Amino acid sequence: MSKSLWNSLVIVAAIFIPTISTGAIEAAAQSYGAIARSPTTQDKGYSWNYRSRMAAENRAISECESVSGAGDCEALIWVRNACMSLSESSNGAAGTAWSVDEYEAESAAREVCRDYGGRNCTITRTICLPY
Repeated sequence: MSKSLWNSLVIVAAIFIPTISTGAIEAAAQSYGAIARSPTTQDKGYSWNYRSRMAAENRAISECESVSGAGDCEALIWVRNACMSLSESSNGAAGTAWSVDEYEAESAAREVCRDYGGRNCTITRTICLPY
């Protein structure tokens, strides 16, 4: 191969490889999730690793509605690159919270559940997205 062809290949590689790496980092940075719940049936829907808040919320609501059928599912929480947690009580109270720390998200969700009148609030789901 000629020297000019090698120089061209090196230049193309120097431009192309960092572009791939940057694209991969941007894709990882777009990690949204949501939790939806029906207040009537207490059925839930979840989503994670979506590229937008709207897509994550729509998926969680759709999943909840497919189980519930009540038509009243709503997104309780959405996150981007963090942990989200749902705590529920046997009397129907629920609380959600988020944090980059799983333990903190769960602790805060239990506290919110108690603030809504829940007794013996327990964590029913925690989802941590890459960050």
